[in-house]
Amino acid sequence: MLLSLGLACIAVLGFGSSAVLARMGMTAQGGMRPMPSALVSLVASTLLAGTLALVFDFDAVITLPAIAMVWLFGNGILTYMGGRSQQYIAISLVGASRVTPIVGGAALFSALYAITFTRIGVPGFDEHLNVPIAIGTLVVVSGLALTGGNFLRQSWGRDWHSVLGYGLALAAAACYGASTLSGKVLSTLYGSPLIMAAGSMFFATLVLFPLFGREAADGVKNTGRAAVYVFLAGFVAACAVMSLYFAVTREGSSILVISPIVSCNPLVTLFLARIFLRRTESVTTELVIGTLMAVGGVSLVVIGGIL
Repeated sequence: MLLSLGLACIAVLGFGSSAVLARMGMTAQGGMRPMPSALVSLVASTLLAGTLALVFDFDAVITLPAIAMVWLFGNGILTYMGGRSQQYIAISLVGASRVTPIVGGAALFSALYAITFTRIGVPGFDEHLNVPIAIGTLVVVSGLALTGGNFLRQSWGRDWHSVLGYGLALAAAACYGASTLSGKVLSTLYGSPLIMAAGSMFFATLVLFPLFGREAADGVKNTGRAAVYVFLAGFVAACAVMSLYFAVTREGSSILVISPIVSCNPLVTLFLARIFLRRTESVTTELVIGTLMAVGGVSLVVIGGIL
């Protein structure tokens, strides 16, 4: 369990810093648009995860059954077309600090899906909710929402950009919540988390490349520093995805414990945004209270998992 918690902490750092790097890439001089940015980040993610999969699980890669490819394709669409692409568009519309607290709601979606699958008897799911985990999850998500409260009040309802941005952030959270479960199932059925992460990224890249490949290539050529930020965003996101998959597939781990912990990644985003996006971010009372709530909620979740 301790190793799973450590991997979850790595995922927190990776997802949190990835959002800030993506925002920097889209707002730097000559910054890239959201979808080409998503493609460049996916290429970076695929290169890292694919290399590790080939090095450490080459035999499993070449023996994957055809049906596994179909599931990897579906997981890639869910996670990267549904999750990362929508998150990037939302970040470009309303900002990383405003989007990440909402995306942190993926923990609630993961818990809801996991408990539902357990109740209807889906093989491989044995998730049970106890009082500390339930309270902790709600406190984590409430705290993360509160950290963005000031930003929500500033821009909600001003124009369609705000509504669309927050709507896409919520949809991304739903996709990320489902992808946590699908990653666990696929890793258990067809191979290591490395293969599942790399395969999903690869198929998502294949889908995006014909649509945004030329614009992404032009962006890499012409934007310089912006493209580097986006590439780094994909690199650290890949580290986060692989850590998350390893965390939820380890014996004794629980999605109901891991997901709320990983959902604290907006705290990293807000901290880094304060440093690197100083002109658009400020420390508010809501941010301090929300941070304390999130930390307390994580403590309750860990206690509930141990119990």
